[in-house]
Amino acid sequence: MKIACKTKDGDRHEALLKEYFITASLIALLKRVGEEAAKAAPRRANIVALAKVRN
Repeated sequence: MKIACKTKDGDRHEALLKEYFITASLIALLKRVGEEAAKAAPRRANIVALAKVRN
């Protein structure tokens, strides 16, 4: 299925409707992957451990 848009200049722009759905699906997928990756990432420790220094 195609959708057509006319610009102010009278030009016609056609795009496939499934391109919009694919793009929206990819954006949603990347957002979900980012959220899951943030959950799986280890939290940074707020306590700093002292290191032993050898002379």
